[in-house]
Amino acid sequence: MRRVKDIAICVLVVGAVCVGAGRAEESATQSLAEPFVFVEELMKQEGLPSLSVAIGRPGEPIYALAVGLADLELGTPATAESVFRVGSTAKTITATAVLQLAEKGLIDLDAAVEQYCPGFPAREESPTPRLLLSHLGGIRHYNYRRFREEFLSARRHESLDDALSVFKGDPLVAKPGEEYQYSSYGYVLLGCALEGASGDSFAEYLEANIFEPAGMTQARLDVPEEIVPNRTRTYTRASDGSLMNSPFVDLSDRYPAGGLLATPSDLVSFGRALVEGKLVSKESWAAMRQPQTTSSGEDTGYGLGWRLSDEPGEIFHGRSSVGGSAYLLIRVDSGTVVALATNVGRWTEPRHELARRLADWAESR
Repeated sequence: MRRVKDIAICVLVVGAVCVGAGRAEESATQSLAEPFVFVEELMKQEGLPSLSVAIGRPGEPIYALAVGLADLELGTPATAESVFRVGSTAKTITATAVLQLAEKGLIDLDAAVEQYCPGFPAREESPTPRLLLSHLGGIRHYNYRRFREEFLSARRHESLDDALSVFKGDPLVAKPGEEYQYSSYGYVLLGCALEGASGDSFAEYLEANIFEPAGMTQARLDVPEEIVPNRTRTYTRASDGSLMNSPFVDLSDRYPAGGLLATPSDLVSFGRALVEGKLVSKESWAAMRQPQTTSSGEDTGYGLGWRLSDEPGEIFHGRSSVGGSAYLLIRVDSGTVVALATNVGRWTEPRHELARRLADWAESR
């Protein structure tokens, strides 16, 4: 199998004072010379088809750049407007939506989840929205013995209630609250609860209450047949490490957990909207960053929809989807937000280091 080599590079700066601003655009591009170099180096080192990053600071435009190719076969360069599968960063968005409904009194975070999602069968001890948000609900994750049927599912689910059919009949993997068990299906259940509590479809709710207020202009559900401007082609790796087209998947079974499309600039806009109090109250924002514990008092390292860094005041989320990986980092005190995305799955290791390096660069300017 032939390896992909000599990947082209394209850079695009976006932001209120950058696009179409003549000398301002040239100056902004020059200011990105340093991060451009190490983003390009990392893309080549990791053998990624493309790598797109965005950086936001309070009172500044969003700086974004992209290197590599959005489509290897057509030779289409990636730009800051290229749209990627953002994987489990979708969980932070779903968590924000659930906290909004809790603020409105439409969801009780400590009630049995079937109160809002009747399609989920009641149990003697039911998971609650709070436990599901923190992966303490006892709902299983993907069954990797059924990798093709679940993670690589091509089946269309017409609703989130229908998507429950994948796991709702299975026993809990732990008593609710007892163990931290990362679960994408737990977030699918939260999406069902969101629909039941709000009366809107998941897509309608996000558009009106998250995407539009945050200025996420290209964020949307990943619906395969829809025409999505600037959608990147998705890739995976062969056994020898070379790139190949990813298999077709239909992410309708996991929209709230990992079925969204967005640009890194969209993710930065979302992070800034959280920091600026545009999406949830200060109390809810603080609650999302509060470490959750098991019933025995063990710290999980996870809040309500966010992973908690070893650095105080730093939160993040990432993981991969089929044909895409993304990462979102927020430094709460400084308000710095960094997002990364690439169009190949299972890229995880260097992301936190790169995000921190970009944040350090932004804060040192």
